[in-house]
Amino acid sequence: MDSARRWAGVVALAIGIFVLITVEELPIGVLSVMAPDLGVSEGVAGLAVTVPGILAGAVALCTPVLVRGLDRRLVLVLALASVALSCALSVIAPTFAVLLLARLFAGVAIGLYWAVMAIVALGQVPAKHAARALTIAFAGAGGALVLGVPVAAWIGTHLGWRLAFAVVGIVAAGVALLILVLVEPVRSPVKVTGRMMLAAARTRGVRYALGLIALAVVGQFLTYSYISPVLLERAGVGLGDIGLMLLVFGVAGLVGNFAVGPLVRRSPPVAVLVVVTGIGLSLLAVLTVMDDPRRALAVMAGWGLCVGAISVAMQAFIGSEAGEVLEEATALNSAGFNTAIAIGALIGGLILDAAGLTPMILTSVLMVGGGALLVGHYLRTSRVPDPAASLNR
Repeated sequence: MDSARRWAGVVALAIGIFVLITVEELPIGVLSVMAPDLGVSEGVAGLAVTVPGILAGAVALCTPVLVRGLDRRLVLVLALASVALSCALSVIAPTFAVLLLARLFAGVAIGLYWAVMAIVALGQVPAKHAARALTIAFAGAGGALVLGVPVAAWIGTHLGWRLAFAVVGIVAAGVALLILVLVEPVRSPVKVTGRMMLAAARTRGVRYALGLIALAVVGQFLTYSYISPVLLERAGVGLGDIGLMLLVFGVAGLVGNFAVGPLVRRSPPVAVLVVVTGIGLSLLAVLTVMDDPRRALAVMAGWGLCVGAISVAMQAFIGSEAGEVLEEATALNSAGFNTAIAIGALIGGLILDAAGLTPMILTSVLMVGGGALLVGHYLRTSRVPDPAASLNR
């Protein structure tokens, strides 16, 4: 029974990630209806993704130092409570400025949750089940792409974007209670300091992971943040069918989350290379062949398959390469990932408003391609000793 409860706790963590991804990407799905309602352009409305992402990155970076001996489970509960508050404020926001204020609470939530979730998941099960626990926990990200974002997008386009935020807020409150009941307390035996965070950032694997994030994740979200106008204008997809396209993307993402498991267990760096290369090729397809709804359906499926695997692959890469600085590296990974999402949305919005969709997508292709080359370089030089790895904690 104790074992069953622990695995149920891991599932609860996955549901929490489901909520976090949904609230993070919700503006992407309702961008085309939210922007005119609030009287701003789609590029400006993209700040609803950028602002919380930047804050999430800062919060994730500071979380291991701030929480120290605190039960990591309570950090997750606090994060979900912040989601509920963010959604409540979004529902009543009369202007875009107020919506951005509401999104600050979402940023805090994202940073807190992502910084400690992997550590809590690993703390629920024996070490031999670590890979399985991470796969299940991160399945919530794929689940959000399958169900959360498409359903929220459907609600937003058919019943109003404010109602979409309301539904997510209610779910967040319920999941907070679920985690409080099912998840075992997890405390770190190490008091993480700022100096330890800096030492972790200097280790070879973490350096490369952060460089990869700066290229591949920024490049991915530079275009994906504006997938609604891409589908509408380039592929001729109707406004009412955007939710379906996101659903296909999400189903494929959930498949990718589990399909990458065997490759992750064999070699996390190779898994990352395969996934990033797949994302780059998918973006190239968006640029070159996604010009009607049928082709859009196929491209979204292939793209989602690769994007759905990136969270598991990156966390496994961090876990295999970070050594004794796992918690610090996990926080750095989370901070980098969320900041990259924000920067991608910001750069994408600027390019979209200034030059249009084609230059925006082309920039994505070049950046993600650069990320694939970086991982390839890491693999080629992986036998070179890393002097920073021998630094004392």
